[in-house]
Amino acid sequence: MAHISNSTPDDLVGAQVTDAGGNAASIVSLQQGGGDSSSGPQAWIRLLDGTQVLVPVSLLAQDDGGYRLPFTFRFTGDARQPMQMSFPVMEEDVRVGKRVIDTGRGVRIHKTVAEREQVLDEALMQDRLEVEHVQVGTVVSEADAPQMRYEGDTLVVPVLEEVLVVQKQLLLKEEVRITRHREQVSRPEKVVLRSEQVQVERFDEGRPQ
Repeated sequence: MAHISNSTPDDLVGAQVTDAGGNAASIVSLQQGGGDSSSGPQAWIRLLDGTQVLVPVSLLAQDDGGYRLPFTFRFTGDARQPMQMSFPVMEEDVRVGKRVIDTGRGVRIHKTVAEREQVLDEALMQDRLEVEHVQVGTVVSEADAPQMRYEGDTLVVPVLEEVLVVQKQLLLKEEVRITRHREQVSRPEKVVLRSEQVQVERFDEGRPQ
């Protein structure tokens, strides 16, 4: 759709004109602009009800063999009220959006597992039994026969034996003394411990920012 320049076409008179609302009209005559020649030619347009409107030729735009105006004629239906014209008012609006793009920059992470030996030296407790035979050789009666007992950390176990005498008596032959000694021993052991190491490699080096 092209607008007419200030030079008036010869076939403009009698051409059909349609406003923005689809109302039909026709161009009946042309005249030059007012005293100021820079205003350009103007066209008298006759509407369906016979009303004539003076419109600048520069507002006419060619459209399928006719011309179109950028406004709408509104008929009031009352001869006492003037005809109204409606002009569209447009405004540009800016919408700002965002999107995610791949810049090609980033990092590459390599993870490796390293092994190392560590010596653990921990004190451990253990029991060691020491057996000692103590000769006694004392005659005792059954009522006075010694019983197994503890003397501190030492367990005393009486060993009785019957012997033949003029009369039968109990002879305390010996005592077995068992002493428990507690001591610390060191037993180094080797264990394998693992630790993770992270190496960061940039693969966008040399790329322009």
